[in-house]
Amino acid sequence: MHAIWYAKQALDWSKDKKALSVVMVQSKMPLKKDFSKFGIMLADFKYRSKHRKHIASVAELVLKHLEAQNTDEKEKKQRADLIVWPELAINNDDLDVLVALSRKTKAIVFAGLGFIEQDGVKGPNNCAVWIVPTKHQSSQREMIRLQGKQNMMADEKGKIQPWRPYQLLLELVHPAFKGEKGFVLTGSICYDATDIALSADLRDKSNAYLVSALNQDVNTFDSMVEALHYHMYQHVVLLNSGEFGGSFAKAPYKQPHKRLIAHVHGNDQVSINTFEMNMFDFRRDKVGEGMRSKIETKAKPAGI
Repeated sequence: MHAIWYAKQALDWSKDKKALSVVMVQSKMPLKKDFSKFGIMLADFKYRSKHRKHIASVAELVLKHLEAQNTDEKEKKQRADLIVWPELAINNDDLDVLVALSRKTKAIVFAGLGFIEQDGVKGPNNCAVWIVPTKHQSSQREMIRLQGKQNMMADEKGKIQPWRPYQLLLELVHPAFKGEKGFVLTGSICYDATDIALSADLRDKSNAYLVSALNQDVNTFDSMVEALHYHMYQHVVLLNSGEFGGSFAKAPYKQPHKRLIAHVHGNDQVSINTFEMNMFDFRRDKVGEGMRSKIETKAKPAGI
């Protein structure tokens, strides 16, 4: 049993909201070779400037993409519910860019941070960050929480220290079902997603699993998500660096063309991809049965 940290949040949703609007942000920096050239902390002044510019320009692309996607002039033009970035994509000193993106879009953000040092923790560590907006009229600041990584890739061993004291589960309270359990998001960083014990533990706790990756072995991770989305019986979203590509979202719908919801083909490219994630299609507690899509789902795996 893994230590769990629950965070509960009510957002500005209408009572008839059925799906989360998800943005997959496949940014390109840092490249693998950058860690050898500039050091694992990527603290070189010239590199820092270039990296921040890249983050800001990709964030601007997200806003333009959302605006272009919106054909209803009466609606707010740059809204989303969830934005996911790759592993190590954001330098901790550039977190303000993500906070600004979250505020403009009112979206939850899950993004890989560059290696960080934490007070009282043996480091450096590899962490992702959750940025969760408050309700529109609230004077509270957004909630910011870390999700650590326990299992290191070969390039990290001996350099980066494991740190995953908890698995964060973010419960989103639906205004139509305030007395019921909300839609639960959770996430892992790259190699942690291969921890079978973790995914088995999360299967009955989460409704969508996000994986932030920087991984050259695209085929292996594709096979992993192919298995995970069915065995966990929920949406699985994997965001890989644009250097390697292979970012995708899958859910256990019956028809193969419905199962692969979003996919970025090819490598060496920045890509912004959006899709709708129905929050009720794979719920097992019968909450919101009338809010399900009409898409046929696969039979549940054994044990569910």
